[in-house]
Amino acid sequence: MKLSKILASAFAFTLLFNISCRNEDPVVEVPKGAYENGILIANEGGFSTPTASVTFLPNDLSAQEDNIYGKNNNNENLGNVFQSIGFKNDNAFLVMNVPNKIEVVNRYTFKKTATISANLEQPRYIAFTGNYTYVTNNNFYDVMKLNIYDAGNSFVKSISFDRYAEKVVASDGFVYVQTDGITYDNNYNELPTGHTITRINPSNNQVDKTITLTDNGAIRDMIADENTVYVLSSDNNQTYLYKIAAKTATVEQIALPGITNAAKLAIENNKIYFVTAAKQLYSMNGNTVVPMFGFETRNIYGFNVIDGKVYIADPSFSANSITRVYNTSGTLLKTLTTGIGTNGFYKN
Repeated sequence: MKLSKILASAFAFTLLFNISCRNEDPVVEVPKGAYENGILIANEGGFSTPTASVTFLPNDLSAQEDNIYGKNNNNENLGNVFQSIGFKNDNAFLVMNVPNKIEVVNRYTFKKTATISANLEQPRYIAFTGNYTYVTNNNFYDVMKLNIYDAGNSFVKSISFDRYAEKVVASDGFVYVQTDGITYDNNYNELPTGHTITRINPSNNQVDKTITLTDNGAIRDMIADENTVYVLSSDNNQTYLYKIAAKTATVEQIALPGITNAAKLAIENNKIYFVTAAKQLYSMNGNTVVPMFGFETRNIYGFNVIDGKVYIADPSFSANSITRVYNTSGTLLKTLTTGIGTNGFYKN
């Protein structure tokens, strides 16, 4: 055999060996930022002072980091009333009820990338589908509307409602708005404002369905997964959970006998969780309701279930709040001091 053929065969074998080795090399994932793989805690702040903030808590519940928005944006104040957080791709949208703005940050570095302010009037909650962003605005008097923005965060239009505009969720290609809820009389007694959920079709950004719930309570909360919207309604006498198939807008009502004043919803791994005014946690798997455990807390303001941990905020609006983290067996894992008016927990 000629030497050139021997050398060519040896080269080909070496190249094949090297390619094979490279294909078996482990893939190294580059961290996206300091705030990956943890929990973002929203601290509402005081209504008249710019004390809103965001706290980061790693998944292992080790040392928390406070005020991550200010730390990564030249000590800029976030604002007064921090209402909620929404996520789209690598961005987090921080909805500020006061002073009428949404700060857009990279969710992993918390560096600000944009500010949305056009046509905002006390914004509340945010959702995304397709190329659009949907934001509820509600001053509980004469502003009750849904703002729609395009992919470049430019204002497109508003849709106004008769009584309310609170939670907003996206599911299975549609947007659902909680268009009723609770107001109060002069003695701070609760008054249900009606009982409707409104669907928006993103293909034309028009209302295409209005769903009227069939009990006499007040709408307390609304969440969604990929295909279903869940609505919690309750009063001193009863609690109902509604399951709305997002695509068809068909409604299933589930009565929860013996449970009153259920207040907040969470969902994880197809299981629904809710808490009551009596500070009791329940879970639902299908239509089966299971009481879990009670909380040692004065109030429940923020609530979520993330990666098998239950997060509860006991707020103060003049000083730091207390956050407690439990496992789903009821064991207290961690007690944290978080910011003023802690109101929400978000998986990042």
